[in-house]
Amino acid sequence: MPSRKRAKRSYSRRFLLLSVLIVLAILAYTGGWFYAANLLETRTVALMDKLNLHQRRASCEEPNARGYPFRIGLFCRSVFYEDGENGISLSAGAFRSAAQVYEPLRTVGELDGPARISIPFLPPLEANWEEMRMSARLTTTDLPQRLSSETRKLVLTLEEPENGGVATAEVFQAHTRRNGADVDVALIVKRLALDPAIAGDAAVPPLDGEMLITVTDGVELIEQRNPSLRGRSGRVGNLVLKTSDENASITLQGPVEIDPDGLINAELSVTVTEPQTVARLIADALPEQRDQIEGVIAGLSGLGKAPTLPVNIRQGRVFIGFLPIARIPPVQ
Repeated sequence: MPSRKRAKRSYSRRFLLLSVLIVLAILAYTGGWFYAANLLETRTVALMDKLNLHQRRASCEEPNARGYPFRIGLFCRSVFYEDGENGISLSAGAFRSAAQVYEPLRTVGELDGPARISIPFLPPLEANWEEMRMSARLTTTDLPQRLSSETRKLVLTLEEPENGGVATAEVFQAHTRRNGADVDVALIVKRLALDPAIAGDAAVPPLDGEMLITVTDGVELIEQRNPSLRGRSGRVGNLVLKTSDENASITLQGPVEIDPDGLINAELSVTVTEPQTVARLIADALPEQRDQIEGVIAGLSGLGKAPTLPVNIRQGRVFIGFLPIARIPPVQ
């Protein structure tokens, strides 16, 4: 009988000890989570202060870490960025991010619209969307390893005149990644439709597009205080523009350089799929140049259903073979 009582007391002590250890572990985890949350908020404020220099302003309104107990993320009531020196500004609604506590450098986020965008040489724009999701692979340095975003039901309008249409897109994706010292950039758009007022009442069908470019020494470019593309080089890995409802497409590939004066030099190959359809669509969009367009495409049609031709750009002048067809103004 006494042995049973001793066994029961021993079991009770072990149970009590286990309970105490569990409570201590929860308290330690909770303390660690709130310490990390406070660190996240503090570093966010420090980053905003770092960005608010040299005619730049950045804001994460009321930064607040949330997600306890299993996640941790930053919430802002609104976000804002302005680069007065380069004439760039962006403001948007609430921002929410989250990461698993065991993998804090891999984070996902959402951004609410509308966003107001101002960039040089274009009127102020307003962007709205049904859903915008983002993901990032962070590092211990300021520059992430990867950044991605996907926007659905995107609508672009002009702020003045009020509600002036620009374009809509079913899906718009943007991806960047560090590739050693270089930076890869990929853009994808589905069913891009231009507003008739922007297209000049031209018959432009819905378009799909893909672009993959590599910017040589792109990490250094991003880290510069006043980044400029002049004196830079890269490669267009793939640039595709096609009709959403037909097989007609134009694909472009090749190396590109920009000289110190901002003039583009490139050796590109351009593949035209279904050239007759491409000719019809371009002629419908640019009726005043119908005869010239149909003449060029007629020559390509004899080369098959997907002819490829070289396109060279020399100091901003565009050549097909030896024939100059356009001039590209200097870039910044």
